[in-house]
Amino acid sequence: MKRINSIILAALLAGCVQAYGCVVVESSAISGRAGAGAPISSSASDLGFLRLVAPQGLTQTALANLLSGCASGKISGVTTELSMRDFIIVQMYDVSVSGTCN
Repeated sequence: MKRINSIILAALLAGCVQAYGCVVVESSAISGRAGAGAPISSSASDLGFLRLVAPQGLTQTALANLLSGCASGKISGVTTELSMRDFIIVQMYDVSVSGTCN
């Protein structure tokens, strides 16, 4: 009975790790101070495999989405944030971009 409980507990723990994954967040600023204007944001996400095959063009897609939300096309104070959720062999990459539309 004790062995069965240990197996069930290990299976539940493995399931929780698989379901939630490990999250790594990296961020950086692209430009300087934000000016007066309306805050805008966008994001793009895709999957990678075994940390060997990462998705291409996520930052460009997120930036294009950000530019489409600003009629003047003038954005200041742009910051990006890359988050990656690791599910053992599959990784989910998400790039978030925010700034101020002038």
